[in-house]
Amino acid sequence: MMIRRVLVTAALLFVAVEGFGQNEITGRWQTMNVPNGPWIIDLQVNGTQVTGNVRQGATGEPVAIYFGSIEGNKVRFKVNSPDGDRIVTFTGTITRAQIGFARAVDIRPGGARGDTGIFGANAVSYFAATRAQ
Repeated sequence: MMIRRVLVTAALLFVAVEGFGQNEITGRWQTMNVPNGPWIIDLQVNGTQVTGNVRQGATGEPVAIYFGSIEGNKVRFKVNSPDGDRIVTFTGTITRAQIGFARAVDIRPGGARGDTGIFGANAVSYFAATRAQ
């Protein structure tokens, strides 16, 4: 009986985390503890597809997300830098308090590295975003 109770509890917790990731990340996320911040990420979820935009600073030009997906508590998407020189891939792990992101930057042939902002190759590789108020 005890094993059954543990298995049921674990299954419910798994469903709760799965459900949170799938349904509750829609909205604005941001971080203040990065160079050239805040970095702002607006996310919309439709099934397993993620769309939205990314911007640097409150007045930065929004850049569209593409190839966005969500599976369980993992989210992944790409954006092009505003100058078109870089492709930035974001891979996030969702918790109730934040999304922990890893960023990878591919520089197109002949492209510039960029600065330390959200679209630059010289920026931090990992950061956490929290829901904006």
